Amino acid sequence: MGSNPKANLLSKKTWIAFGTASILLVLCFILLFFSFRSRVVREFKNVQDLQSNNSIFYDIDNQPFHIIRGEEDRKYVELDRISRNLQIAVVAIEDARFFQHFGFDPIRIVSAALRLLDENSAIHGASTITQQLIKLTLLSPEISFERKIKELAFAIVLETQFSKAKILEFYLNKVYLGHGNYGVENAALNFFHKPSKDLTLAEAAFIAGLIKKPEGYSPFVDLNKARQRQLLVLKKLQGLNWISVNEYNTAVKEQILIRRQKGNDFKIAPHFTNHILLKLKKKYGHKMIYGGGLRIYTTLDRRLQDVMENIKDQQLSKVISFKEIAGVSLDPATGYVKALVGGADFFQSEFNRVTQARRQPGSSFKPILYATALKKGVRPNDLYMDEPTQYTRQVNDEIEVYEPGNFAGNHLGQITMAHALKISNNVVSVQILNQIGISSLVNSARQFGIELDGERGLCVALGCDEVTLLELTDAYTVFANAGYRHKPVFILKVTDREGNVLERAEAQEAIPVLSADEAFQMNFLLQDVVNNGTGRNAKISRPAGGKTGTSDNNRDAWFIGYTADLVTGFWIGNDDNTPMDNEFGGKTPALVWREYMQRIPAAAIQKSFSINTHFEDFLICNHSGQLATSSCPSTSWYTINKNDLPLDFCTLHDEHLLEIHICKSSGKMATQYCPLDQITTKKYFPGTEPETFCDIHTADNPP
Repeated sequence: MGSNPKANLLSKKTWIAFGTASILLVLCFILLFFSFRSRVVREFKNVQDLQSNNSIFYDIDNQPFHIIRGEEDRKYVELDRISRNLQIAVVAIEDARFFQHFGFDPIRIVSAALRLLDENSAIHGASTITQQLIKLTLLSPEISFERKIKELAFAIVLETQFSKAKILEFYLNKVYLGHGNYGVENAALNFFHKPSKDLTLAEAAFIAGLIKKPEGYSPFVDLNKARQRQLLVLKKLQGLNWISVNEYNTAVKEQILIRRQKGNDFKIAPHFTNHILLKLKKKYGHKMIYGGGLRIYTTLDRRLQDVMENIKDQQLSKVISFKEIAGVSLDPATGYVKALVGGADFFQSEFNRVTQARRQPGSSFKPILYATALKKGVRPNDLYMDEPTQYTRQVNDEIEVYEPGNFAGNHLGQITMAHALKISNNVVSVQILNQIGISSLVNSARQFGIELDGERGLCVALGCDEVTLLELTDAYTVFANAGYRHKPVFILKVTDREGNVLERAEAQEAIPVLSADEAFQMNFLLQDVVNNGTGRNAKISRPAGGKTGTSDNNRDAWFIGYTADLVTGFWIGNDDNTPMDNEFGGKTPALVWREYMQRIPAAAIQKSFSINTHFEDFLICNHSGQLATSSCPSTSWYTINKNDLPLDFCTLHDEHLLEIHICKSSGKMATQYCPLDQITTKKYFPGTEPETFCDIHTADNPP
């Protein structure tokens, strides 16, 4: 029989059509797969990018001190920062053929299916690490055949996109390990107080054993079960020959210390942290803060913060008439905020009494006034009259009369500007403001970082306008820093979880506020306040300046003090403005400042104040402003510019001085041979007068 050409042709066409259809089908399958693959990878990456990651605050020594937790408490670390012990322990117990399969393990699937037939139970134990990662990221926890198929397909996709090492990294950072711990890094820190890269084999086996039942195998729930699970992991490792018998025995014998992380271990400086959070939320948004994995590097000095918080707690444990206390420390050379306590208890009130509370500073504002007076040409030994004085001004259509009074209710008569500051005299302070003008003080205060309401009138000299503790403490950095001021700095830099810098504190130019001479004089005056004035309770063993402040009716009490390298302010009071009993700036705030300075590490205050050769120190009468005599009832050391030296002794208290005729030519006691136009009268302390007579004009050498 011969072949049928038509049949052969038909058969050939059929095969061509079939082949073409098959190719098209394969191409469609490939296109569909790649489309499916692209969608799965995109969804997986989105989940990875958006998964909760703790934002961590670091102190000035780059040590973590505060954690802002997202919905899941997680600290993402790369695989090379996870110990090999932990990597092999997890792979051994969860998916020993992880590096051999392609997303799913046929052997485990068959084994699980046989168990299903044998025990008539649900399939379990067949999921690879890749499949578990899919369940944790892209699929719901429901158990169904359809979900299992998706899981297998998604796992294959991940294996085509990422390396085994990267998949393992994703998994170790995603897996839940009990008690709110997500990821191996957080578990290592919470159970063993060390990063995962430092885990021993025994510790790694313990953490790997938690994955199957995180709460069931928890050492805080059943320590025996946790120990049995750890031994199972070690046996699995030894059985796979991934560790030696010697390593196994050593790990079994190792005594590991498991400690639950205290809830407040990373809750240091909450007011400090919250101040930063309020700013970061505006810039980066809520999601980035709570789960975005920011790393915030701050100026906080833990040594100073710990002391300040301890002193706060110590003060509030006493029987007192105030319920709130706040404090802040700044480095005057940089503006870095080194410590901050914003109130009695952050968890009762998040209100920050350092940065948010505006209160009347009382006399602690006076140094700003007196520094402005120096800028306007007033000298420390200039005289003012402390006596009842009334001032009038027109407010709307009425005449307002203002008469300042002193804290003690008395008047001292004529006193110097320096003495008025030392004893915190109110009457003279208002006189000085009236002399230099309110507008001058408003402009000067702005340079100090304080905005004043000039419409309040002359009472601003006494601190009737409101400021924050941070503003006032920052203003005092001018006196400690030779006349220059830096704006307060809280944040050094912010990075994302991968270390990319999002923002960095740029070096700011120092703001010139006072000349070097003016700053030197103010520093001298404020040291006298601490050594001999209203701030005596703050005196410490090294040179320090400062000023007390008390508002009307004892509603606020302040002390702002400083050394050459640290400026610290304390405030006490009540949020509802309830007056305090027998409290004022020179009492508790000054005492708290002294204790704080005595307890902080010596390394924090090592600098000394600079010396200014333009000035000399003189003992001056506080009432005449002249060189003091033994008759002067009140004297102090003043630093006086060499171009403006006092030449006369006190003329108010001179009854005990000796008046002696002096020859101008010789500078010695005059004789009968000295010409009358060369003779002058000078006063001397007894014992300081010249002892010899003129040897220029004598009987042998008459004029």
